[in-house]
Amino acid sequence: MRSWLLCISAGVLAGVANAACTNKCGSNKCLAAIAADPEFGESFCSSWLALEPATTTVTEVETVTSTLVNVETALTTLTLTTATITVTGSEHSTIFQKRVPTITEVDPALPDPTDAIVSQCSSNDDRISKACSCILSTATASTVTVFETAVATAVVEAESTIVETATENVVATVSVAAPAVTIPANIIVNGAFEGYLKTGNISPWTDTLTSTGGRLDIVNGVNPCSSANGVVTCAGGQVVIRPYPPTTGSKYVAIRETFVGRPSTTYAFSFMYRCLNYDSGTKIDVLYKGAVVGSANQCVNSASFSRSTGITFTTDATGQGEVEVRFRNSGATPYLYFYADDFSAIAV
Repeated sequence: MRSWLLCISAGVLAGVANAACTNKCGSNKCLAAIAADPEFGESFCSSWLALEPATTTVTEVETVTSTLVNVETALTTLTLTTATITVTGSEHSTIFQKRVPTITEVDPALPDPTDAIVSQCSSNDDRISKACSCILSTATASTVTVFETAVATAVVEAESTIVETATENVVATVSVAAPAVTIPANIIVNGAFEGYLKTGNISPWTDTLTSTGGRLDIVNGVNPCSSANGVVTCAGGQVVIRPYPPTTGSKYVAIRETFVGRPSTTYAFSFMYRCLNYDSGTKIDVLYKGAVVGSANQCVNSASFSRSTGITFTTDATGQGEVEVRFRNSGATPYLYFYADDFSAIAV
């Protein structure tokens, strides 16, 4: 039985996590989530750990025959160099490359297994990495052997000295397509910041505090709701961020997140926000790969939140990108701050 299965079984029978398993495989809860679907789990882990194709080197030397006809004295010397065959992958190998997806459309009626794994692993990179290393430690690597045959025949009809030299240098490369990767409907991870309650951070978001200054608080207990055309919508969680942009220097503070979406696809980016102690220059800019793609500046004297509209970006052929949200204090207004929540990017 695989060692990680023993870890899961031990945790279930004892009712607690086995210490040895926890050290090696991380959280049993996280490990069980990845192992729930072995095929998907190995695909997910190979992508997460950014595994590269293995390289197999095969060396073979074949026997060479020489035929001598009507010769009283003949010397045949055959010199062969080693045939070196370098093979990368094979049609029988499964090679997982990190986030270079062949897109599989998601059935919105089914839960996304990636979300389930991230949730059970508490969005903790270290837990996921430990569990994945444990899952893949018993995987059998596929190898391919390529045989090249060098055969030389010398036919001599007169007395002479024959020297035959055969040299073969072969490099064979086989490319294997990466497996399908499931892209969720909303490609922004932890857009509601509820993961903060378990992890104590807003990962995979990062902030610009060290480079731009300002302040960023995580607030629990706010229930953001907005009203548009008489319809009231709420964020569904009570954790929000509270940015305080600086009044000098950059005059903004930002959060960023990298993601993988569908290649060459347009996404609508939106979020809920509220401005406090604002002026006419107060706004929130959204940047995709460093370029501004839209802004939100509907600050009103109301406890209700506003939802940004009309902000879109289009991914390139890789589907990979970074979105940055800048909370600006262009007028250097004292005590200006924002609330923000429920960030999402949905294909249109």
